[in-house]
Amino acid sequence: MKDFDIYQTLALRTASAESTATPMTLLDAAALGLSGESGEIADHVKKILYHGHPLDDETRDKIAKEIGDILWYCAIGAKGIGMTLAEIAVMNVDKLRKRYPDGFSTEQSLNRPHG
Repeated sequence: MKDFDIYQTLALRTASAESTATPMTLLDAAALGLSGESGEIADHVKKILYHGHPLDDETRDKIAKEIGDILWYCAIGAKGIGMTLAEIAVMNVDKLRKRYPDGFSTEQSLNRPHG
């Protein structure tokens, strides 16, 4: 997972001074950016589902770039809470292993404890 840490270091080099001024500004930028980029992906999916746009190589490339932008915002958000992307990735995998020890199942999803 060290590749995530390398990515995070490289991504942070391109963050503005305003967004990196404090942990809170990092979180602000991450929250707003993630919302915007997610909306852009949703717009592409909407066009595919309801406007007859094809899921072709050009659209895949556009969506991939938006996913890359999301990863960038995740990197600065992680920095805002004093963590690395690698640490967060490990935490997430551990959470998912506990939730779905044998892989995803609808039954486990419907009956999992909330909290």
